[in-house]
Amino acid sequence: MHYFKSVVILIAACRSVMAMDVATVLSGELEFDGWRPFSPRDEIRPDFAINPRGGPDGRGGLVIKLDNRPGLDGAWTKTFTVEGDSYYRLTAHCRTRDIANPRYHTYVELLFHDAQGKLVIDPRIHPSVVGRVLPDAKSNRLINRKVGVRSRPFYPPIVHTDEHGWAKFTDVFRAPAAATHATVKLHLRWDTGAKSEWGEVSLVPSDPPPARKVRLAAANYRPRGGKTALDNLRQLEPHISRASTQNADLLVLGECITSVGNGLSSSEAAEPVPGPSSHFLADLARKYNLYIVTTIHERVDHLIYNTAILLSREGELVGKYRKVCPARDEYRNGIAPGREYPVFDTPIGKIGIMICFDVHEPEVARGLRANGAEIIAMPIMGRHPALARAIENQVYLVTSSYSINDDWMQSGVWDLGGNLLVRATEADSVVVAEVDLSKRHFWPGNMGEFKGRLRHERPDVALPK
Repeated sequence: MHYFKSVVILIAACRSVMAMDVATVLSGELEFDGWRPFSPRDEIRPDFAINPRGGPDGRGGLVIKLDNRPGLDGAWTKTFTVEGDSYYRLTAHCRTRDIANPRYHTYVELLFHDAQGKLVIDPRIHPSVVGRVLPDAKSNRLINRKVGVRSRPFYPPIVHTDEHGWAKFTDVFRAPAAATHATVKLHLRWDTGAKSEWGEVSLVPSDPPPARKVRLAAANYRPRGGKTALDNLRQLEPHISRASTQNADLLVLGECITSVGNGLSSSEAAEPVPGPSSHFLADLARKYNLYIVTTIHERVDHLIYNTAILLSREGELVGKYRKVCPARDEYRNGIAPGREYPVFDTPIGKIGIMICFDVHEPEVARGLRANGAEIIAMPIMGRHPALARAIENQVYLVTSSYSINDDWMQSGVWDLGGNLLVRATEADSVVVAEVDLSKRHFWPGNMGEFKGRLRHERPDVALPK
């Protein structure tokens, strides 16, 4: 009987604690399972609270609340013990309320360091070169030695948001060899009147992420001598075959492939999508077992678009992209602009497409990257080299041009550092580069891995109209 009464009392006590209003735990130095509040300066410190029944699992939520003053900035932080040169999966869930732009105002940060909190050397980050005088005073000459750069923060992306509004941040990271600890920070910043709640956070040992190798091909071929769209398309098969024999997964062909070189105007060449040209190319994609991207003129009622099509190795139309930024000669001739940045999730990666003049307007590539693109395929008549779009958005860029000039647009594959991995130096050729989408790209010095920073470091300021 006494035991039963004790259990009842204990249950009642637990219910009392669980029913506490969050505001009752705002005072004092908070701690919850090793998590503590952090702010860069006390005068911009937001309110912190613990929600005992919070989080997606109901086991506790870490709350940050911003008042109506602008510029407040804070995070919940916790330090974990890690083993150097091992892999760890970081996972955190966040639900926001009254927040203008969660992408900009919330993020998760991971730092690897030693027991004293000092960032450790990470040899994966590009070395810097340091000059040093040799001990031999007689020679008194400088030698260069390479030294590692200290580890920089990592930022896991959002991979899913459930029906209750919980956004899941997660990714796998390798600790530098010298690391003994890792600190995780769960941030809310710079909005007014906003609230975030974090829960179900873990940093646990993981297997290394699997390699995601994909072979990207660019063709430099301009159809000639034909009189119809089909004449042009028939000329492509040898080049598609050549890409297939090099085990290409994705081949990018030139822009306006059904009207180049045969005298057809955009309106004369325009057709529905799906339609005859997409069906013809889909058959070739299936025959040669690769993905194909090119552009044709699409007719939709009274409108004509410069439309890129993505065809699968199974011979299906995966999707299409309508050129958002028609060039001057296009809109003068009645070509309408598209208004969306679709990204297609395929077995070989997340593929976005842009077309020619799109490369001159940064919003297009940025829109594709924001929608998850890892690879951007770009048929292009010929403009200035496009490496900036690869660098600023941290995507692989595959370009198919009709030029082989050194100072004009190339047919080739560009990496995340803006390097041209392969380039077509001869007309009527196909080049292929193998890349690993799982491989992290580290910038020298203070930059670290720039790809993870893009989400929360892009500006939140509307451009002038």
